[in-house]
Amino acid sequence: MKSALKYLLFFRNVVFLKWLSQIVFLVGFISIVLRYLGNASTNFASTNIAFSWDFLGETPGVSIAEGMYTLPVSGLQMLQVGMLNMLRITVTGIFAATILGTLLGIARLSKNYIVEKSATGILEIVRNVPLLVQILFFQALILTLPRLEVSEIGTYTFHASAKGLAFPWPNREPNAILFMVYFVLVLYIANQIFKWRVRTLEKEGRETYPTLWAVVSFIVLIVIGWFGGFRVVGVIGLIAGFISTGLESVPGIFYQILFSLITVLIGFRVTKRFIDSKKSEEAQGIYSDDDYFKIIFNVLIVVLLVFLFLTSFGAGISNFLVGDELTYKADWGLPQLFHGIENKLYWFPMHDVEIEKENVEMKKAEIINWVVEPGSVVEVGDKIADAYIIRKPNEEKIEYEILAKYAGTIETLYLEEGKSLKVGEEFYEIQVTDGDPFTLSRPRIEQTGTTKFKRYSDDYGKKLSVGYFATWVGVVLYTAIFISEVVRAGIMAVAKGQSEAGLSLGFRRSALLRLIVIPQAIRVMLPPMGNQYLNLAKNTSLGIAVAFPEIVAVGQTLYNQEGQTLPVFIVWMIFYSTVSLTISSIINFYNRKLKIVER
Repeated sequence: MKSALKYLLFFRNVVFLKWLSQIVFLVGFISIVLRYLGNASTNFASTNIAFSWDFLGETPGVSIAEGMYTLPVSGLQMLQVGMLNMLRITVTGIFAATILGTLLGIARLSKNYIVEKSATGILEIVRNVPLLVQILFFQALILTLPRLEVSEIGTYTFHASAKGLAFPWPNREPNAILFMVYFVLVLYIANQIFKWRVRTLEKEGRETYPTLWAVVSFIVLIVIGWFGGFRVVGVIGLIAGFISTGLESVPGIFYQILFSLITVLIGFRVTKRFIDSKKSEEAQGIYSDDDYFKIIFNVLIVVLLVFLFLTSFGAGISNFLVGDELTYKADWGLPQLFHGIENKLYWFPMHDVEIEKENVEMKKAEIINWVVEPGSVVEVGDKIADAYIIRKPNEEKIEYEILAKYAGTIETLYLEEGKSLKVGEEFYEIQVTDGDPFTLSRPRIEQTGTTKFKRYSDDYGKKLSVGYFATWVGVVLYTAIFISEVVRAGIMAVAKGQSEAGLSLGFRRSALLRLIVIPQAIRVMLPPMGNQYLNLAKNTSLGIAVAFPEIVAVGQTLYNQEGQTLPVFIVWMIFYSTVSLTISSIINFYNRKLKIVER
């Protein structure tokens, strides 16, 4: 009787039931995942297609309408183009939607009848029409514009047609990345000057003109930078060069041991922090069953990760970081990364020069003889080589001179005399010693080869394709409408007494909104605005409907080509999760920063 009672009490023990339920859940979850993976593997085998990532290193044999690489050499590069196209819309769209949404939100609270009703009308129309319909509408709007004609071939300041929109744009020169890093540094310095003047104002109570100081400092430093001062950030390239040289001598086992030690250190700190929290007056050093489970679970995770890092899994990661071999046709690795930083951010950056099209019929070029050699110093317009233009379609050769596009020192000649290369391929490397970071380029309409088709040149100005324009305007306008409601609610959440106090002090309504209301409303607005940013990022996938090559459209083309549906879906999920978590982290950071500090 007593043994039977003891047996029953065993199964009624709370500690036992807690541990049992957690272990059963964990085992059940792992079994579901393994079953799913097994079914996926079986289904792949039944279609004679093995689950594989090899397609990332294979040449897809398709072209992409727009992006960094229109003829990708690997599946990995093809997906990279889709990711970058998606991020182009996401990053610029967040800024545009925030500005437009804020203006619409303020307009909704305007006492001007026409402004308020107009903003309300726009809001009701946009938010009640599906986003996909709006994107298709903007596509149709562009397609109603006239087609490009032969008579329009030439250079323009602005041009709109059924091919999209074209406008002037600063072209990046070899020094551009140096200048952009310098620009960010100047922004930081101007911000610090602003904060310094504000602290002086609060401490001494006298007018210190922080905005004027910051703006003047910014302008002066930018002017200095434009005339050569930006080369001061070349110290970054110098340091990166030393790091790259040092990393080349690091063996792969070093990274395996390093990651194992980092894992142990992080696990130890997390567990110690948890144990220390139990020593507080509130916890009084008492551990619950859940607390013991958390500690044991942390230890098991650390042991598992250390085991993985010391096996072939960790060896694969180490080989990738060492960069001894190509990974899916990409020369990746930490030494290569820092060597690339050195090339782009050195005092005088390295640049690979591509062969340019001399006329519409040019197909490729053949080097007759090099006039320069490695170590030669050239100025803009100096003769580099004698070459033949090989024209379509009959391979007719016309002799011409290749002139230096940049001033600097020739480092490497990639092509031997008598060899030919296609338009757009790199044929020599130069260390650029002079030149502006950017040059303004106006759009140009050109004829495509010997065909009757006309297009905006990729080498001049900036063009917005029909797909990009429709997707960008659609997601920006749609998101801005919801942001406007967030802004309106945030402003209305600020106590009315704040506005009355500001008006009684003589503030104009614009100053009242900018200095009193909006700063307080941001605390309420930020979390829901973050949700709208996430929606904007994910809504870019609708660009597939208007043939915009973002990651979903590119991935669909890739798995139709290779048959690897599941791997592509995994890439999609990882990419969108990474983007969403990054946006959430940024919003949470500023949300904590703006949190009212309680006494």
